[in-house]
Amino acid sequence: MKKFFNFILSKAFWFNILGIILFFVIAIVILMVSLKSCTRHGDSVTVPTVVGMDADEAIAMLEDEGFGYEVVDTLFIDSLPKGVVVEQNPARESLVKHGRTVYMKVNTRDEILVKMPSFVGEQYKVLDARLKHAKLKKGSVKWQKDGEVVNIVLKQMYKGRPIEPGTEIKQGSRIDFVVAGRDPNSKEEEEEEEEKTSTLEEMSKLDESSAPETSGTNFDE
Repeated sequence: MKKFFNFILSKAFWFNILGIILFFVIAIVILMVSLKSCTRHGDSVTVPTVVGMDADEAIAMLEDEGFGYEVVDTLFIDSLPKGVVVEQNPARESLVKHGRTVYMKVNTRDEILVKMPSFVGEQYKVLDARLKHAKLKKGSVKWQKDGEVVNIVLKQMYKGRPIEPGTEIKQGSRIDFVVAGRDPNSKEEEEEEEEKTSTLEEMSKLDESSAPETSGTNFDE
């Protein structure tokens, strides 16, 4: 037992302990430095804004600033210029590692053609849903009286001319329609009803004024 305590209190023992501790400290420092070097921890950059830019200009800027890039999808948005970046990921001003890939969706430069459906004979109330499904837009609507037929599409027109089903046209084109019936937003029907009511009232007054007056007859006894 005495030898054990003498060994613990000896300089050799404490030199060994300090050596082990120093070894672990150095090993941990080396490991942290290595991980930082491999992962480039803290070396972050800000993602530039490319949404709204022409795709070619956006790609050139990303390359100059050391980013990767990839166009993951093309869209067709008629209201935006052709070839502009519509979406980006990561979002603008995000902090990312140097060399990060920026994924983009771009408004196509090419015209996308769709086949014209047949709307003739369809109910007017389903037009909006069917046009959206066909990726077309509703243009002007002309209402036309056609006997007992009401709210039925009679004609489909494109740029002032009838268009046959199956004709290829640009996606997002506006289609004009001739529909049987009355415009639900028009006041024409209300005005006609008011006119009829007024006419009936006038006729009633004329009948009352032209009716003969009746009086009692007295007979002399």
